Amino acid sequence: MISLNKLKAIKKACKINDIIFNEIIKNFNFKTEKDIEKFILKRFMDFNVKKAYPPIVANNNSVIHAKLRNKRLEKGFLVMDFGCRYGGNASDMTRTIFLGKANKKEKKLYELILDCEEKCIKKLKIGIKCKGLDIYARKLLGKYKKYFTHGLGHGVGYRIHMRPRISFKSDNVTKENDVVAIEPGIYVKDKKNEFGIRVEDTVYVGKKNEILTKSSKKFIEIDLF
Repeated sequence: MISLNKLKAIKKACKINDIIFNEIIKNFNFKTEKDIEKFILKRFMDFNVKKAYPPIVANNNSVIHAKLRNKRLEKGFLVMDFGCRYGGNASDMTRTIFLGKANKKEKKLYELILDCEEKCIKKLKIGIKCKGLDIYARKLLGKYKKYFTHGLGHGVGYRIHMRPRISFKSDNVTKENDVVAIEPGIYVKDKKNEFGIRVEDTVYVGKKNEILTKSSKKFIEIDLF
């Protein structure tokens, strides 16, 4: 549960996230994951804010907290997870885009994750059992739930991971004025493919919920080739 001043700070941090994501999409001329990370960190400096955690930029990678690579970006899913601190309070957002032209299966997988995230946010309310919300997300993912290998979310504030913990192992219950991150995802690695897809928003929990990270979640394809 946070104060009004802290909520204002988180909203400002989320707005900075949205600006930077929009800039990445509109002027996508990056060659490597590290190029994108450098751009994010430079823009944080321009806004006079600090990173809330090391940015995650993962192209065709099934590691949840993937380490940055210098290898050339290639066709496939690109996960970008980043947040900043404004007034000592953090934002947290993940968007997944596709480099190149996606096939029907790839688009359906993205829509599955997005649908899960949006339905979980709609179900989120004051006093909900976090364990139940996490279990609900796994039911929505159906046969892909085995690839969802972390909790659905967590509180956000002066730390990037706070209570309530939204996991099937959690006994926490949401309270009015909580700010939480909701972040379903799947991480697949087999003989043919390796990729991750995650969609995450920072959300205010109140009598009327508000999604604080406003960046587009439509399926975005960027032609690099």
